[in-house]
Amino acid sequence: MLDIDKNRLLLNLFQEDINENHKNTYISQLALITIKSLLPSSKLAGNIIDYRRFNKELKLWKYYKLGQAGPLEEMLEELNVENYFARRDKTIICRIIPIVLANRDSQLIEEEIIKNILNTSGNIRDLLEGLLVGKFINGLINKSQIEEGLKDFLINFGQADYLDKFKDLYRLSIENYPGNYSISFEKERVSLLSILNGVDLDKYNQISDLLGLLKGKKPTSFLGKIVFNTMEGHEITYSLDQFYLDMNNYLFRLRKSRIDPKRLVIKDYILPDVFSFEENQVFFHSLLNHCKVIKKEVRNNQLTSLIQTKTGMYTFKRDLI
Repeated sequence: MLDIDKNRLLLNLFQEDINENHKNTYISQLALITIKSLLPSSKLAGNIIDYRRFNKELKLWKYYKLGQAGPLEEMLEELNVENYFARRDKTIICRIIPIVLANRDSQLIEEEIIKNILNTSGNIRDLLEGLLVGKFINGLINKSQIEEGLKDFLINFGQADYLDKFKDLYRLSIENYPGNYSISFEKERVSLLSILNGVDLDKYNQISDLLGLLKGKKPTSFLGKIVFNTMEGHEITYSLDQFYLDMNNYLFRLRKSRIDPKRLVIKDYILPDVFSFEENQVFFHSLLNHCKVIKKEVRNNQLTSLIQTKTGMYTFKRDLI
């Protein structure tokens, strides 16, 4: 069993983003969006994502994103079979970690991961690997038997019951799936069970890398490095702005139910076009709070607006029509 410090897991995500990309990119940005969209549930003991806010955040994020986020970017422009079902959404991992850390109840974590994945991807591999990653991390936090727990979960994860409960959350009907959904689902479930039984397959790199950590192997994936550096005895030096430290503290206050949900609910959204303001103008935006335009220019047929907010500086970019 690996001993990890859960308090450093999110910080390690932010830091590994810098280590690999020399700055905080869409990976950190989407983790932050997930955190900001979490609300204490009025019915359950835990925190759930407010998808009204989450999707508004994504629509705004596409103008200040850092790096190439793949199919998720394309989906924000046009949702289609290719970018929803066929291609894998590489941003899921950075959204799963905040969901796990914000909650203690394993059933709630499972359902929130499913909802969040289906919001951006109908890919079966995304779904199954995302669920196993979430259960792996939660198992480390709770010091439970991970491998046997993952096997039991997959064996009992019935396709019929799953679709009966979550089918309506697919952004596109599974009737549009490129192939036979039921057969593909079972094939992928069998593949993952094979990996859990020690078979080396050239797919599902994230969960395979995590399983390798249990056997004492060094990590090779982005996620594996995050978890590895969270293990007891693996101290790293952080080069994070205070904002990231504050958001980590905020997430654990959510986990401990120490935040009044009334403070987090946005009843009426005020979402002005950030590009409509000129230099030195100030304005309010429900997702950005109080803002000031520092610089605005047109270059290479692209409008750029540098905006100062309470949490930092954002560079918004939009192609001119």
